[in-house]
Amino acid sequence: MAPAVERLNNGRAIVSRVESHPWENKVTFNPACMLVHDAPTLRNIISELPFDKPTRNALQSQPALCFLLYRAQGKLTHGYDHRRSSMGLAVLSPDLRLLARHTEPILLPDQPYEDLGVEDGRLSRIGDTFFLTYTAYKSGTPDNTVRIALATTTDFVHWKKHGLLKGDPNTVDNKNAMLFPEKVNGKFLMLHRPMAGKDALCVHLAETDDVYGEWKTKGVIIRPIPDTQYADTWVGGGAPPLKLDDGRFLLVYHIGNKRSDNSRVYNLGIAVADSRSSSMIVRRDEPLLEPRTPAETSGDPELGVNNVVFICGAYFYQQDLYFPYAGADSVVLAGKISRNELSRYLEK
Repeated sequence: MAPAVERLNNGRAIVSRVESHPWENKVTFNPACMLVHDAPTLRNIISELPFDKPTRNALQSQPALCFLLYRAQGKLTHGYDHRRSSMGLAVLSPDLRLLARHTEPILLPDQPYEDLGVEDGRLSRIGDTFFLTYTAYKSGTPDNTVRIALATTTDFVHWKKHGLLKGDPNTVDNKNAMLFPEKVNGKFLMLHRPMAGKDALCVHLAETDDVYGEWKTKGVIIRPIPDTQYADTWVGGGAPPLKLDDGRFLLVYHIGNKRSDNSRVYNLGIAVADSRSSSMIVRRDEPLLEPRTPAETSGDPELGVNNVVFICGAYFYQQDLYFPYAGADSVVLAGKISRNELSRYLEK
């Protein structure tokens, strides 16, 4: 049985649309996150944040900060199509209370390979650098227009885009890419979810010697489990793997289901990966979370996306697991799994 999830903030949004901001006056969803708690790094980041002095001082008093990169869409306006996804920045307490929020997007679809949107980022840290893998959505012919891109930062405000990821994963439409938090057997590892080709719509593993170099796909590690109440089921990555112990990692992923009437339901699943195992996945439980609350079951009425919970990031804080997640492709919500629930799950 999967561990119990506590919905924080009484199930209400922690980040939602802002009517006065054209780039995010429609929906805010699919948040990446990174918890930072070492003081020197926090001082550097806070000094670069575009907030007033009292706000920065208040942030400095926190024991740690969660930096949230959320996907945002606005309404069509004269001269610019804000329906194209960009990314916004919010700063939260470790227990996912909103503390501050940037009024401008920090990543825009300003490159030819992403001209229709920058979407669904995942954050990882290597040394003092934060790596963002995200979906670059490109206009043009139907083939290979959805690909994995890479950007880096040291402060979440100033970003360097490195273009499309090199190697196997981008030879077909692909998304849901995320890095492991450390090298495994001397290699950088990444999860990704091809949308076409052999074993599409399954979670695959890839490896490389150099994050900026060529990635090589190693095969499937999570396949969908058919559910008789749905016409089709698929899986994809969620939060970047979280290190446990003894070579193990905790994975929280998403499950997509399609009914016979073509309506969809998105749930979350949980798994344990072990780098010493030939199959990689040593435990798996579904569902971890299903859409139940109003914010999860009813989205923006014009977009018509309902019954979705979707995750792009998670972290441990004081041995509890915290994760922001999207409700119905419209708002950012917050969840928590207590240390007791985690211990019960991992010790079985």
